[in-house]
Amino acid sequence: MIYAFIFSFMCFLLTTIGASTIFFIKSLNKKVEAFLHSFAAGVMISSSIFSLIIPAIDYCVELKICSYIILPICFLLAYFAIFLLEIKNNSDATPKINVFTLNIGIALHNIPEGMCVGFAFASASIFGQSSAFLQAVMIAVGIGVQNLPEGSSVAFPLYSSGYSKTKSFLISMLVGFIEVPAGVIAYIIGLKYVFLLPYMLTFSAGIMMSVAICDLMPEAITKNKKLAHFSFFLGFVIMMLLDLALG
Repeated sequence: MIYAFIFSFMCFLLTTIGASTIFFIKSLNKKVEAFLHSFAAGVMISSSIFSLIIPAIDYCVELKICSYIILPICFLLAYFAIFLLEIKNNSDATPKINVFTLNIGIALHNIPEGMCVGFAFASASIFGQSSAFLQAVMIAVGIGVQNLPEGSSVAFPLYSSGYSKTKSFLISMLVGFIEVPAGVIAYIIGLKYVFLLPYMLTFSAGIMMSVAICDLMPEAITKNKKLAHFSFFLGFVIMMLLDLALG
């Protein structure tokens, strides 16, 4: 639980650091945003496959649970959850409401992101594998990296819509802090209800893939297409190599 808290807090801290840029710069460099978004997307998709889905299937075998129907359903449910959030975020037309729904959307995104960290550490705790622990750390790092530009993506629209820099920063912090209790609660659930862990890991994988594909990559490509493609594959390969080395 301590590690789940520490790394969930790290994700929140990186969101805070991203939001703090509002005090130092007028806007983020587009190339930096493109690199961070797409690199995080590569790490998150690679983590989803090698650190969440494959272990979930292995745990189903170990726990003698049927994985053929429920795991795909959990994965699709995660996609539809993110899809519904995307519809909500784009449903209003006025700039002020758009900023509000953007914050609500990112806050709701942060709940399953924090849960991903919690479930990953619950998995490592239950099965006692050092490789699973390091995979959980890398999942937290991947989420944390994408939280850097995410923090600024909350703060800057708030500031441009009329809020002060201080208030924009504080709201961004509150939006990011939700990952901490989400991570701890997910750890407790995963530890207490072991039979649910494969489904929770698969749901987490669906969340991470959906955020990467629906949010991070489109945003990165609009800012710098070539850099986005390169950094995506860089993030994916680095995470894949780490998983292979740990496995």
